[in-house]
Amino acid sequence: MSVRTDLDAPVRVDAEPATEPAAPATAETRDVVSDDALVRAARAGDERAFEALLVRHEAGVLRVLRLLGVRRDDREDVAQEVFVRVFRHLDGFRTGRPFGAWTWRIAVNATHDWRAGSARERRTAAAAWEAGPESTVSTDPGPGDGLEATDLRRRLEAALDHLSERERAVFVLLEMEGLTAREVAGALSITSITVRRHLGRARERLQRVLAEAAEKNPAPR
Repeated sequence: MSVRTDLDAPVRVDAEPATEPAAPATAETRDVVSDDALVRAARAGDERAFEALLVRHEAGVLRVLRLLGVRRDDREDVAQEVFVRVFRHLDGFRTGRPFGAWTWRIAVNATHDWRAGSARERRTAAAAWEAGPESTVSTDPGPGDGLEATDLRRRLEAALDHLSERERAVFVLLEMEGLTAREVAGALSITSITVRRHLGRARERLQRVLAEAAEKNPAPR
């Protein structure tokens, strides 16, 4: 995954990609079939076509969930919920638009629900502790991803925790996943102006957090 470090770079506003030509969703050609063709086949009841969509986009969904702050221990479960919702709402997908961006919008919503559920778990754990330590439910986060990333990526991902939920979603989708401002606006059901406002706030906050972290823990020379 490529991580952008030029936080002052201008926001891209590109034209929407053209619709890919349709192709039959056969087992022999599924690796080169467009997402739109697979969606049409899945809508018609082709389970193998839907499975091909899952295989194609699973890694991207898991990556976005990680960047949005979903704990490793919960990531597979949240991803499963994402694809359940993808299947449930497949008829609502507009062919000709990026399927990956559409799944990421669902991932953002699933992450929001996961955060709400985690908050309820924390309240339950607190109530259980008041009732007696022996009944406490463990809500410790899973192990981090530090060993899997460079030092810069670790610092950036840690700094993402200082953003609001919407700022984080905008920054992750636009700066780290490469969507355009228009695509992010569509994915989050907000305007491009709102995307720019959240992105500006996210950049300012990240610059401040990263600068403070660099002062406290300067990189070795």
